[in-house]
Amino acid sequence: MGADVLRPILLSAALGLGLAAPAAAQLGGSCERCHASREYLLQAASDRNVGANLVVTRATLSGGPHAKVACDACHTGVVFFPHEPQAARRVSCGHCHVAEEALWSAGVHGPHGAEGAPRAGCVDCHGGHAVARKGFLPTAAGRQAMRQACARCHRAQVASSELGVHADSIACTACHGTHDMRPVPDDATRRIDVRLARACAACHVKEGASYFADIHGRTAARQAAGAAPITGDTAATCVSCHGEHGIRRASDPTWRFSVADACTRCHAVYGSTYRDSYHGQASRVGSTRAAQCADCHTPHNVRPATDTASSVAPAHETGTCRKCHTAANRNFAGYQPHANPHNPRQNPVLFYVWAFMTVVLTGTMVVWGAHTLLWYRRTSIERRRRAVDGAGAGMAVEAGEAHGGAGATAMDSALRGGGPYVWRFNLMFRVIHALIVATFFVLVVTGLPLRFSCAVWAPGLMRFLGGATRAGIAHRAAGLLVFGYFALYAGYVTWRGWREPKAVRGWLGRDSIILKPSDARDALAMVKWFFGKGPQPRFGRYSYMEKFDYFAELWGVGAIGFTGLMLWQPEFFARFFPGILFNVAIIIHSYEAMIATAFIFTIHFFNVHLRPDKWPLDAVMFTGRATVQYMEEEHPGLADTLWRNVSETGPSRRAVVDAPAPPPPRWMNVVAAWGGMILLGIGLVLIGLIMWGSLC
Repeated sequence: MGADVLRPILLSAALGLGLAAPAAAQLGGSCERCHASREYLLQAASDRNVGANLVVTRATLSGGPHAKVACDACHTGVVFFPHEPQAARRVSCGHCHVAEEALWSAGVHGPHGAEGAPRAGCVDCHGGHAVARKGFLPTAAGRQAMRQACARCHRAQVASSELGVHADSIACTACHGTHDMRPVPDDATRRIDVRLARACAACHVKEGASYFADIHGRTAARQAAGAAPITGDTAATCVSCHGEHGIRRASDPTWRFSVADACTRCHAVYGSTYRDSYHGQASRVGSTRAAQCADCHTPHNVRPATDTASSVAPAHETGTCRKCHTAANRNFAGYQPHANPHNPRQNPVLFYVWAFMTVVLTGTMVVWGAHTLLWYRRTSIERRRRAVDGAGAGMAVEAGEAHGGAGATAMDSALRGGGPYVWRFNLMFRVIHALIVATFFVLVVTGLPLRFSCAVWAPGLMRFLGGATRAGIAHRAAGLLVFGYFALYAGYVTWRGWREPKAVRGWLGRDSIILKPSDARDALAMVKWFFGKGPQPRFGRYSYMEKFDYFAELWGVGAIGFTGLMLWQPEFFARFFPGILFNVAIIIHSYEAMIATAFIFTIHFFNVHLRPDKWPLDAVMFTGRATVQYMEEEHPGLADTLWRNVSETGPSRRAVVDAPAPPPPRWMNVVAAWGGMILLGIGLVLIGLIMWGSLC
């Protein structure tokens, strides 16, 4: 018998059974006659669409809270048989669950809009017939079932919560409530999430008690109740700092960084000064040891500094600092973590220090930058003139091609002319210069990510260096080496002065490294030469540019070195200095380092690499020797002495300044050339990063 013939017969039989009894008797077994058989329902349904919730047996309800509840107690729309499908869907739980329905109706899931359609009904969350008992939800299976139910509408939020600390511990209803769910944010609490904060406090009792007693909790409660005005930003609640669904553990470093950003959203001024401090800079590049907002202000007991119970009140400042700096004293606590050196009214001392250092930095780069550009222009003019006159053989590349003297290489401008050679620097000065180069590059590379922590490249460079802690160790080790080579130099000079008193007198004479009035005259003559108004001055052993480099190095070792020691060992120096001097030290250390870096990678690199008559490098400080032709052009005041020495004695491997020297060996030229070009490349990359970082 075909299905088309069978369906009317079955429907007729069912209808006959239905008419044989009143509708009120269609309970339990009567409903089960149809709904226990999926095959029957498929035959009876016109669209052949039978969901799993339509197949209901006694086993489906057994063990549940509705096992003894008659079907029509819930399906109140069913009054005859066969019933309309829509009639069975009208389920009213409120007959039994009066209070729950009242809460649900007033909540975010209740009826809304003109037609009063619910956003989510009882069945959407609790299921259809296999409703779990009340004790099921706190179990792991119950929490999973609840998340699955919520995910049908709130997929992104549940997915985020699965990654958070609460994924396996609490269900959505623990925070959002059961039937009285309110929108987040809620207009009833003036869009302040204080209701969620109270839900958090139910589990986190200690933290909740502290929060509702601090400035955030008190203000949030008063604003939510309408007792305090809402101006600009509302008071922070738990979700303001911890987030909403993907809540991370407090030990998660990424969460610590995000909390500082959360504080900054409301406290923009303090956030800006924090980011400019060492703590903020180190945190930005990944340090997990640097203090953040909550480390000083506490996580849940935040109070203004005027509150005597505050962790940053004058009576408690030292104790707060000692959580990290165990030997901190009152002077140490006098350091101003949120000082703004750009504000002369708030911090006049810091403002004038910052203004002075800014003028020094700007003035140095402007004056020497102009000096460099004018020199480049004049040298280029001279080269073109010499080329026209057929006198270009003095240039470095042409000299290398024209002279194949032993060990000569076209890359080193100090070897132009191919000989004879003289000693320019002895071994001690070359060793000290090598230490200066090595320590300088280490200090710059490890310091730049901190100085420009706002730049996108800073965290990546810090990770490349092994992290903020390792970079800090390398930075301080290089600083100690700076003090080491400075002590070596001072000892060497003292020893030379003791052994050769005549040399000491020479330090004050014509060949002195000390600045003299003649250097001012040379500088003025150099400016005239730049504009074609006079000849190039005849420099002696040291030009005024080299003397500036020398004293800049001495000043840098003192200024950067001493402030670096203060910042490295603040607890020790706080025994002697007030806290404000640490703010001063930060400004001086940072700006002096920027002056040195910018000067070396632009002005100094021009003098030893980029000048047309020096390109691609001047390696005299590496090889220690130069040709007499080079010395005639760079230091013409020594020419007569050098020619006399060359004519009177032969070359000696003993590095005596101004004495004849053998040509540098080939390996030394190669090492100097490759080393110099590599350092030039690194320096140009670093100056590019500085310019990039200056934009943020």
